[in-house]
Amino acid sequence: MADPNSRLGNRLRNLRQRTFSEAITQRQLSQALGLSGALVSSWESGAVSPPEERLAAYALLFCTSRSVNGNQVRLLPEEELTHDEDLERETLFDELRALKNTGREEPVIEPTPETGALGGKFLYYPDNQPITILCTPLSNRQLGYSDQQAEAADLLPAVQYTTNEKHPNFVRNLYNADIDALLELVGHLRAENPLAEVSWLTYDRVSRADQLTGHLILLGGVDENLTSVPIGRSVDVLQILRDRLESPVRMQWDEDGIEFDGEVQLMIDSDGRPTTDQKEVVNREAHRPEWLPGTDDERGRQYYRSVPQLTSDVAVVQRSHNPFNPGVSATRFGGMFSRGTYGAVRAFTDARFRQRNEQWLESNLDPEDFWMLLRVPVIAGTTMTPDLGRSSTRLRTS
Repeated sequence: MADPNSRLGNRLRNLRQRTFSEAITQRQLSQALGLSGALVSSWESGAVSPPEERLAAYALLFCTSRSVNGNQVRLLPEEELTHDEDLERETLFDELRALKNTGREEPVIEPTPETGALGGKFLYYPDNQPITILCTPLSNRQLGYSDQQAEAADLLPAVQYTTNEKHPNFVRNLYNADIDALLELVGHLRAENPLAEVSWLTYDRVSRADQLTGHLILLGGVDENLTSVPIGRSVDVLQILRDRLESPVRMQWDEDGIEFDGEVQLMIDSDGRPTTDQKEVVNREAHRPEWLPGTDDERGRQYYRSVPQLTSDVAVVQRSHNPFNPGVSATRFGGMFSRGTYGAVRAFTDARFRQRNEQWLESNLDPEDFWMLLRVPVIAGTTMTPDLGRSSTRLRTS
């Protein structure tokens, strides 16, 4: 079997020689990347494997033909890429990174007093206090029935399984709007914290104070207008959490929109800085999900089975003190849609990304008191794990 460095080197040489209408020279490439020609040559020969940040530069250069203008070869700023070029960059970077890591054995991470059983830190709770996951429930509208139909006997079977606690096939978690994220999170938490009790419930099912005084993890959107909460049910806990978790981030649905129209808003003060004080807010910086372009609606989106096709969601990750018990933590994973929530969780549970993402977090923010807005890619219907090391992933951070 060919050496991994040789396979990567062959691919790098192939990119240089065959991507554009005319091959570019090693000298042109090295000048564009700000490197020596000898170093580029050593990568292509397989003698040396380039670091990941150099592979990211390769992906940025070769994702668009606009990198070449006559004899000039240059790196475009990421913000100048079109949507399709950015997708190509992400795909190419993933390919090059996979080639770099092919044949490598994953490092064995030995647990230490500072890490959990899986070797992680962010979702490891060394005090072994109970961990409660608060989930967003599906609304009556999302389940497809009105208040008048709530007690009807002819509801669809799946709705009966979700809402009728007396039904023989009642499944409590069908009522959870973020079940994929919950399954991912529960498995990881129990593996990382084998001595801690892990439980979960939806906001409207909170009935005792002790359900809120351990480590809290909030799944889903804590919305400004609380549209996710089922009609007629208590939202007191949700409102209190939203108000007490000091965050400049709000999720807001368009008043004149449909189920898919909304944005994540960042509260900005008069100095242009994010603020948690509503009295100081003078502007709201909007970040919206992105959709496959088309002509199926007035917003320029393409539909499949009557719904627009999401290409990236906006998600928030936050950690602070639990407002009901300052001695433990509260962590939030929320997206505009379930895709964003799932991707935000995967950033810290995916074995291929979690260690790198934790290292970025420790190097750039306070892991126990921060917030960040992320772009979660959705490619061919698959939610991709965000890589915090990529600037295109991070929209804003504390």
